[in-house]
Amino acid sequence: MKTIWGDDCMEFKPERWLSPEGDRFEPPKDDYKFVAFNAGPRTCLGKDLAYLQMESIASAVLLRYRLTLSPGHRVEQKMSLTLFMKNGLQLNLHPRNL
Repeated sequence: MKTIWGDDCMEFKPERWLSPEGDRFEPPKDDYKFVAFNAGPRTCLGKDLAYLQMESIASAVLLRYRLTLSPGHRVEQKMSLTLFMKNGLQLNLHPRNL
């Protein structure tokens, strides 16, 4: 079954949010693909700030740690309006030598 989000929509692929060069975060071009912030004339006023905070936190964590998925942890999306993980996202943090 093909959905509007693609055949691999149920797979955990964080790289799908990166630019084609893989060097920066690139929000979806179609505002209606991620409905948590709504779209059109009633889009969330805090959307840009939320993206900025997400980028800042992600870059601070990824600078200091290497993340790996905990062995045996199954990644599943909980079906809801906003993105939730059904069982959370269990990761192992490995400090980087800066």
